[in-house]
Amino acid sequence: MTIEPRERQTSIATLKRVRPNYLEVQYRPGCMLSSAGVAEVQVVRRELMGNTPYAMLSIIPEDADFELGAMNVDHLAADRKEGALLAIAVVARANMIEMVLKIYFSYFPQMSRILVTDKEAEARAWLDDQMQQIANTGS
Repeated sequence: MTIEPRERQTSIATLKRVRPNYLEVQYRPGCMLSSAGVAEVQVVRRELMGNTPYAMLSIIPEDADFELGAMNVDHLAADRKEGALLAIAVVARANMIEMVLKIYFSYFPQMSRILVTDKEAEARAWLDDQMQQIANTGS
């Protein structure tokens, strides 16, 4: 019997596979969202989720910072091409990060099912609703 990992750590985040089709990424307090850090999260995400399409909740703390160069890279291009991500909700606890992410996702449109908010309860409810819609319609 193979035991699959449910939780993994990177230098900037803890990733937890909550269900086979649902991943939560909790970024560390004071982390720097750099291209290298985000790429590390991406590798671990793929290791945890495999080829299963899934929804993702990312929570970014208030004191997180970002590297400007990281905003010039389409970090989810491969996932979008492969159809891996069904829906993404990002909880940004700092107004600046929330605004930057909204701009980022407008430059690199990921999909129609994306939400950036500062409210965790709203993000969780929205993701549940999106997954229910996908289950009901198949898309």
